[in-house]
Amino acid sequence: MQIQDYAVLDHQKEALHMRTIRTRHPRNFATLLMLDSGVLSWKDTEREIEGPALCFWPAHDRPRLQTGAGAQMKILGLSESLLADALGAKAESVHLRMLVEHPFDVGLSDANRVLKVNALLDWFQTELTDPEARSPMSLAAYLRIVLIQALRVHRPDPADGALEKTSILRRFRHLVELHYRDHWLVPQYAEELGVDYDRLHRICKRETRRSPAELVHERLTAEAKARLEKTGHPLKKIASDLGFADATRFSHFFKRRTEMSPGAYRAVVSRPEGDNLAELKQGFSDWP
Repeated sequence: MQIQDYAVLDHQKEALHMRTIRTRHPRNFATLLMLDSGVLSWKDTEREIEGPALCFWPAHDRPRLQTGAGAQMKILGLSESLLADALGAKAESVHLRMLVEHPFDVGLSDANRVLKVNALLDWFQTELTDPEARSPMSLAAYLRIVLIQALRVHRPDPADGALEKTSILRRFRHLVELHYRDHWLVPQYAEELGVDYDRLHRICKRETRRSPAELVHERLTAEAKARLEKTGHPLKKIASDLGFADATRFSHFFKRRTEMSPGAYRAVVSRPEGDNLAELKQGFSDWP
């Protein structure tokens, strides 16, 4: 993997007057923006935020932005692979996953938090631009801590019972992280949540455009892809670790989900650098 396929630093000069922000990273990259000072506004809307603030937009929702005179900022382009590595696969990762599904902006009023975030982004920049460093593991670690800082101050707007729905969805996905390898059925999740199946189904479809079963299967598929890509474990061990009775059942499941056998997938993702594999890997986007 080439480092520019993992993350991109978008250099931005201090604004001398009002201007439109033009990001230069690939369209399939998410955008992370640290507004150190000044005002950032969304074109064609009345939305604006004053620095210091941390802002994020998924790849599919890149905005048209403007800054006023004197604004200073850092902009990063983040690949799906980097986001997946930063979020991890722990139960606590659910909250971070839900944070980056949608655009967010958080004001950083605490001076100590501003110092932490800027230090992390400086380290990220050094790691990204130093030819002797460029460790994807380090980049993912810095980004994870930045996102945790954002999560600690993020307050979504409550509206139309959205908080209750979000709570149910968050709890469901937390349970999925704990039990997807146990192959729980959706009624088991619903019973544990204290809601009926139909309500859980409606919330998942409305908020993610996926059924509960699809979310569970996508999480399992994402983990299978990660293990095939990043470990040399035999299929029998991967199947056992993911709760399948044998490698044959695992192979049938994986092929239904990806239209490729596990062995074929592993062969493709192990090709030399330069092959365009983003569409195939999709570890992060498979599990929203």
